[in-house]
Amino acid sequence: MQTIESRLNGVEGTLGVILETLAPEGFTLANWDYTKGYLDCKLDEKGMVFLRLPIKVEEGMLDNEDALIKLGTPFVLKHVYRDGLETEIGYDIGAPVAALVNQFQQPADKDAPVEQKWIDKAQELLCKVEQMLA
Repeated sequence: MQTIESRLNGVEGTLGVILETLAPEGFTLANWDYTKGYLDCKLDEKGMVFLRLPIKVEEGMLDNEDALIKLGTPFVLKHVYRDGLETEIGYDIGAPVAALVNQFQQPADKDAPVEQKWIDKAQELLCKVEQMLA
């Protein structure tokens, strides 16, 4: 995980407006409960690298688009998943079944080192998002 300094830290707004603004850039609400969560944007599908914006509810609950939220310090996160789960369980289960099984596996490393190219890409995206929200 690599934190990134940003003017977004401390920005407040309603969940609906912020999500509507950031959705075209690929952000979705993830790993949330009623008081906190994250706005995630995948930077790399294969490598499972995310730009993550922590959010905290100031008023209301996160299941309501009118909830007032506050953004935290953005960070880049990389998950590394194991390949070849079908061979680990001792037989070839085929690609369709392997895909279903693999989607529920835990990451082999859920906080892998993040390469500089992903940090640079995240900073570029953050500059754009800062102009949209800050």
